[in-house]
Amino acid sequence: MVEEPSGEVVPAALPEHHFRQSVARGLSGRLLVLTVIFVMIAEVLIFVPSVANFRNVWLQGHLDTAEAASIVYLDDSGIMLSQEAQEHLLMATRSLQVSIRDGSVSRLMASGPAPGPVTEHISLGTMQPMSTLRSAFSTLLFGGERVYHVSGPMKSGDAAIELVQEDKYLRNAMLNYSRNILLISLVISLITAGLVFLALYWLIVRPIIRISSNMDAFSQHPEDTALVYRPTGRGDEIGIAEARLSSLQKDLQATLRQKQHLAELGLAVSKINHDLRNILASAYLFSDRLTGVADPTVQRLAPKLVKTIDRAVEYTRSVLAYGKAVERPPELRKHRLHALVEEVGETLLVEKPDHVDWRNTVPGDLEVSCDWENLFRAILNLCRNAVQAMETLPEDGRQLSLEIAANTTSRGTTIRIADTGPGVPEAAREKLFTAFQGSAKSGGTGLGLAIASELVRGHGGSIELEETGPQGSVFRIDLPAGGGQPAIEAPGK
Repeated sequence: MVEEPSGEVVPAALPEHHFRQSVARGLSGRLLVLTVIFVMIAEVLIFVPSVANFRNVWLQGHLDTAEAASIVYLDDSGIMLSQEAQEHLLMATRSLQVSIRDGSVSRLMASGPAPGPVTEHISLGTMQPMSTLRSAFSTLLFGGERVYHVSGPMKSGDAAIELVQEDKYLRNAMLNYSRNILLISLVISLITAGLVFLALYWLIVRPIIRISSNMDAFSQHPEDTALVYRPTGRGDEIGIAEARLSSLQKDLQATLRQKQHLAELGLAVSKINHDLRNILASAYLFSDRLTGVADPTVQRLAPKLVKTIDRAVEYTRSVLAYGKAVERPPELRKHRLHALVEEVGETLLVEKPDHVDWRNTVPGDLEVSCDWENLFRAILNLCRNAVQAMETLPEDGRQLSLEIAANTTSRGTTIRIADTGPGVPEAAREKLFTAFQGSAKSGGTGLGLAIASELVRGHGGSIELEETGPQGSVFRIDLPAGGGQPAIEAPGK
């Protein structure tokens, strides 16, 4: 790539050997050869009827010469022309015999050596085009030693002129004409092919070489913004391809930047995770000692605190695996969904405002085959997002609620998380479950819904935004029906 004085970056000039190779073996050379071939084919298609027409003109010219001599012959009182006149007439018409036929009467004007057997009769007045073509190429290809009889109507009367000729003279004239036509056709073909080649090379081949050169350079250094193709602004298919290539390269660079950002973020998370595990280990020891305190409130909250810290430690262990895109496969067992949702509510108890009404309407006996921790994380992320969205609403007396309901069918279990928040913005819906792109609030990372979606997919299920609007949103989780071990309340209980 080089930079012009205007500042526009354009592909660098191609090496000379690259041009030679492209002409010899590439599209350029093929276009040149094909153009010459096609023009020659067109010339051949013109040559075929032109040779047949030349033969007719040549024969008609000799008939006209004989007709001109017949004027003198008909005015002469002699029966035949003198020997000298006959020789001149036979020479002029390249004939062995010249005669005039009037009705059924034939009058011999001139006669030379006795002709051999006549192999063909040619009537210029009645011969059909296809017959003319066959006769002409038969003479051209196989003639030279044959004798033919040709006749044609006189222009000055009702009689007809008849000639008996050896075809060697006609064949030689046709060969000379064919050679001249082929030479002219070759010159025309080369000139036409050169012009067509230059036009095609300038309009098609040269832009393709420029595009392929850019693609090669870009593939080696895709992060270099200077290598992004600059469209020439053409309005044809080449211009469309240039615009698409430029757009594709820009999108690819944006994706590479995002991947680099994610890689750097993953490294940062790994470092934070290492130190966080050490901090959580200390917090776990402190909280474990609280279980020995006699205070009733401490006795009630300490086990939950220990369990929450234990869950946080487990989460940190899975961070590196998540960063490597190796998520722990779910361990499916039968669990009572009501108990799982209750634990989600207890975890949210310290996060949600008092004016948000929490409702768990899942039937107490509803069992679902799932991994307790993974499904807990998925539902918790959805509920936490809903609570955070409702916190952004002004206090206008609106009743805020978060409800979780579920039902089972023969195909599986459907869980619905409904809130009365502000709804999901239109701009966030398209990539709602894409990491770092689906955040519906300012400052959000967009990881909550992405993690929830991945955990649900790990169960073989699906998650989607079923309803949304100013009155709230409903997320639906569909889990397939499956077997498992006997139902338990919760892991470790």
